[in-house]
Amino acid sequence: MKKHILDVVKLGVFCLGFLALALFGSFHFIQTDTISAITMKEMRSREDIELAFVGSSIVRDHFNAGLITEETGLTSFCVTVPTASMPSSIAITKEMYRTSSPEWVVLVTEPYNFETVRESTEAQYKLMPYLSDPANMLDYYMRTCDEDGFYLDRLFMQRGFGAENPSDIIKTFGMRYFPNHTFERLAPSLDPTIKYQGSGFLRHETDARADALIRAGVIREYTGYTYELLKGSREQLRLYKQLCEDNGSKLLVAIYPNHTAHGLAEPGFLDYNQSLMDFCQELEIPCVNFSFAKPELMPNLDGYFFDLYHMVGEGADILSRSVARVFNMLSAGEDVGHLFYATTKEYLASIDFITNTWISRYESGDEWNHAWEQDQKRVKDLSKTQDVYMADCNHGPSVTAEYRFVLRNEDGSETLLQDYGVDTLYACEPDALKGKTLRVYARVRNGNPEEHWYDLVIPEESSLDRWA
Repeated sequence: MKKHILDVVKLGVFCLGFLALALFGSFHFIQTDTISAITMKEMRSREDIELAFVGSSIVRDHFNAGLITEETGLTSFCVTVPTASMPSSIAITKEMYRTSSPEWVVLVTEPYNFETVRESTEAQYKLMPYLSDPANMLDYYMRTCDEDGFYLDRLFMQRGFGAENPSDIIKTFGMRYFPNHTFERLAPSLDPTIKYQGSGFLRHETDARADALIRAGVIREYTGYTYELLKGSREQLRLYKQLCEDNGSKLLVAIYPNHTAHGLAEPGFLDYNQSLMDFCQELEIPCVNFSFAKPELMPNLDGYFFDLYHMVGEGADILSRSVARVFNMLSAGEDVGHLFYATTKEYLASIDFITNTWISRYESGDEWNHAWEQDQKRVKDLSKTQDVYMADCNHGPSVTAEYRFVLRNEDGSETLLQDYGVDTLYACEPDALKGKTLRVYARVRNGNPEEHWYDLVIPEESSLDRWA
């Protein structure tokens, strides 16, 4: 009997030791996000935060806390971790409340925060090691695991994000225990196009722009789904509101203005926003949708995006000034409704330009699969005997687009195939363009003459990725 008890004790000690080792590895042997670590260190050292902006990298990179402090008179701070969704926002806000009691908390969201209730593992490894309250840490871990059931995967984060060499381990230990000194040592090796300016704000200065990414990647989708806030998202928003109220803060929800092409192309961008606004109204939380900002409040910011989701510093400054203006008016009890389009329809009607264009291919003899409604019959008939190429573009409903098809030659010259017109289709003999590059140009008919283009390289072999 004593031997059995001793075996159970040994097993218990082994399990506890194994758990302790796993936790140690998850906290010390994972790759470190330098900016997140230094932001958390600075936030814990501050007791003066009066206006907190909470969210993911869309907050960190676009809400210039110093500028907003100047514009509002309230000491501002970006309480952020990259890729954060609601579980991260709850955990990091609890961490902030350990040292500061802001008068206002602004929760900044975008549709990507609500496509799923599941927390990104990337956000977890960038945040969890730097939470100082074990109870908050455990609550955050359980909240993330409850959504996907990945208790062991999330416990052993180092498997996917483990340090790859001794230098990584030294960096991880340094950012955890000596963040300021380690950050100074690492600063010369960091990306020179970014600069941490304090108060959680990371400024980007680069000549890169998202034009090529938008051109190649943001093609319109139709799914037939209904995009509304998930039950878990609603529960966590209720919890977040209660968290702010319990700590004496007023809550404002702000919707980040993504690139226009997303709103035109991706199901959910505008519908999720509307669902969030409706739910905030139900909870009596003020909600401001900066995607719907009128020109008198903020110009279109598409030209400032250097990737699909983030802007350079100049764009961040424009957004920050607009946010500060709206905040000042709201906190003074003034109406801001006249600065925003009231409905999705009104907003879409204001988009009098094209963001990008593309081509879909339908091969001769293949079973016809899909085309947009206005060209269904023509594509179906033509593709019985010809190869059909269909142009489309992302644009506002007030725009009539026209298209020009050309063949791109190896020397960069172009051979005209079909000049500008409203016809979206170009048809040719089967395999006539095999191995060649077809380019389409799109522009607004009788409007903005700016051209948008897209290249489709037709493979030598007949192997299409068909649109379902």
